[in-house]
Amino acid sequence: GGLMGRKVEVVFADTKGIPEEGAAAVERLITKDNVVAITGEYHSAVCVAEIEVAHTYGVPFTIASCWADTLTEANYKEIFRTSVYNTRIGNHVAEFAKAYGFKNIVGIAEDTDYGAGLAKNVERALNELGVPAEYRYEVLAFETKDFVPILLEYKALTPIPDLLVSCFTPPEEFLELKQAYEMGFAPTAETLPYSLTGTITRHTEFWENLEEAGVYGLGFAPYSPSVELPPLGMDARERYEAKFDREPSYAVMQGYDAAIALLDAIGRAGSTDAEKILAALETTDMLGTRGRIVFGTDPGSVYYHQWKDVPVFTLQYIKEGQTTDEATILAPEEFKTGDLARPG
Repeated sequence: GGLMGRKVEVVFADTKGIPEEGAAAVERLITKDNVVAITGEYHSAVCVAEIEVAHTYGVPFTIASCWADTLTEANYKEIFRTSVYNTRIGNHVAEFAKAYGFKNIVGIAEDTDYGAGLAKNVERALNELGVPAEYRYEVLAFETKDFVPILLEYKALTPIPDLLVSCFTPPEEFLELKQAYEMGFAPTAETLPYSLTGTITRHTEFWENLEEAGVYGLGFAPYSPSVELPPLGMDARERYEAKFDREPSYAVMQGYDAAIALLDAIGRAGSTDAEKILAALETTDMLGTRGRIVFGTDPGSVYYHQWKDVPVFTLQYIKEGQTTDEATILAPEEFKTGDLARPG
């Protein structure tokens, strides 16, 4: 392995999920560890702080798993993203709602760039795609533990909502979905819960927290292990399973794509010079773990330096304890493996 005849040294930094820690970590990597490029991050709020530092120093940064649109909307030449993004998810949700005839949709979002931004993107997409559905959502504090008041309000609506969209990251999302189940709101024959966090792909954690409340739950997923992967994806999956004895989550695959795209660019640039790496990243055209990675290069939108057509799926569990590869794929249509199911 290696690049340009030399071994690649990887320097790790823990952001602790705190924006200030993330910014400090990126500055330390650049000024103390002398890294030539950066890849990673999971929290959008942390990444917002980090990209400012990378931009200031002109250091390439490939984002692994942060979904807020603002990250690529900043249009910084140093920032590229291989993960899904809120606009892509919003469009997918709207297309799904239209295909399955959902008419009365409600949502709950956390007050973060990711959560509030995603809930608003669903609204945008429903309008732009002309989906004949009513939609309203509430933004709550990230630390919310009691979702009963808003769930009771939604349950009392006439007509009763047919889809409850969740834009809340775990563990709070698990509380939300469990409380919705315990009060008899969702999942029911009338109302299905739809998690937009990707949590459904972490089936062990999903079932440990939700148990029977997870049956008939819908979930957005940036990766499905039951879909045929490119050779790189198969290799990454096999090596991950061999080392950790479990199926890789979407975060693993997105992180792999961010890292391999960066390494590929450095190799093609034949240099550790930032400008040459950035030029190579802009011309990326490679098969990653989940598909063909190509970055948008037109400035002025969320698609700048974004893998625009990153894969997206809607999954559903119909039996408690199912693994992700046993989940029904409901969308996109070309990957569909079964029909929408409801309790009763």
